[in-house]
Amino acid sequence: MARREQRQLEAMVAQAPESVRKGVDAIRSADPEFDPLAFLAGAKVAFEMILQAFAAGDANALKPLLAPDVLQNFSAAITARQRDKLSVKFTLVGIVGLEILDAELKGPDARIKLRFNSEQVNVTQDSEGRIVEGHPNEVATITDIWTFSRPVTARDPNWMLIATESPH
Repeated sequence: MARREQRQLEAMVAQAPESVRKGVDAIRSADPEFDPLAFLAGAKVAFEMILQAFAAGDANALKPLLAPDVLQNFSAAITARQRDKLSVKFTLVGIVGLEILDAELKGPDARIKLRFNSEQVNVTQDSEGRIVEGHPNEVATITDIWTFSRPVTARDPNWMLIATESPH
């Protein structure tokens, strides 16, 4: 992780609301190996991987990253796209904002809710290559709220996406 990015992530954690800081502390006390900066860096990588796999229609790549109900929703959308003979061209220009909205220890599970603001180019095409949604030269700013979870006693250090939402 670049030094500048590390300073930004440290500032984000330090400036988070008290409830978030208390949640991070609770997770850290249950799992001394928990590093909020490493988590945030990993969440950014997971965000990109999940979006790319979804756009590519690769449900197998999503399996280890998503909770079963989230995987079912993503897979249903991929299946519908394939049925309608649609393809998606996706480019993540960059994550322009990341914010911790909530952090908690719920039973044996650590849960962290993040708001991602990203710039993306999304173009949906039909089987003839005609654009049915989006524009190849239009960068859209998209806000996603994702919740990640991980059992604090698990040996596996990976977090799983357990919920997604779009703010209204």
